[in-house]
Amino acid sequence: MKKRLLLKIQYDGGLFSGYEKQIEKRTVRGVLEETLSSIFGEKISIDAVSRTDAGVHSLCQGVSFHVDTPIPVANLKKVINSKLPSDIAVSYLTELKKNKGIRELVLHKEYEYLVFNGEVLPPIFSRYLFHVKRKLDFLSMKKAIKFIVGRHDFSSFCAANSSVAKSGSKNFTRTILKASISKKKIGLWSGSQIEVISFKITGDGFLYKMVRNIVGTLIEIGHGARKPEDMNKILKGKMRSLGGKTAPPNGLALIDVKFDNISF
Repeated sequence: MKKRLLLKIQYDGGLFSGYEKQIEKRTVRGVLEETLSSIFGEKISIDAVSRTDAGVHSLCQGVSFHVDTPIPVANLKKVINSKLPSDIAVSYLTELKKNKGIRELVLHKEYEYLVFNGEVLPPIFSRYLFHVKRKLDFLSMKKAIKFIVGRHDFSSFCAANSSVAKSGSKNFTRTILKASISKKKIGLWSGSQIEVISFKITGDGFLYKMVRNIVGTLIEIGHGARKPEDMNKILKGKMRSLGGKTAPPNGLALIDVKFDNISF
């Protein structure tokens, strides 16, 4: 009898061409489905919570699939990880009893974007941070990000080539539950600590490149090219051309997913 499994996936997005499968490109979904199909001896098709872009990382991508296997659920995480490449791993696995689609079960997702604001970025961090050399006005950005909290039409922050925009759909409305900017120290080895600016955004859903477009606009506000109040005007304008440039993917990670009555 087939089981439905829910997996929490972590990956370094640096060597992936995004989550979704693409012809002759290495993708998160492609690697996962190929590995799972090999393990279970049948074609496995997975559903995911988020379709991250090329270069974007994840600490808790949620994926589900059906499979008929004699392997105990308690052993599956170890079995799957033994076959995956080093830049992707299963950190949690459970059997999913609910019949709804995995995205329907999500209450909210949280993304974090990291920026290094300084002259010289240590190379060990280059895959995970957006390097902005010019001084940023931290307080102006903190004022500006408050405008995105609440239920809004985020057309101004949706990529023009998104499936939503191309389809002619007017479903650009999303609810942002929390949005914050803070400074923190990160590091690996002794002596490698640096200060970064952290942008965190929690919402019930996100449009294509929405977080990166919001961060790119906030960076322009931080440089004085726009005022904090312009964030509200951009939102109300509902046109992508009003927003700022898209921030690069490497600073972004999916850091949390909250499901309805499911431990994850």
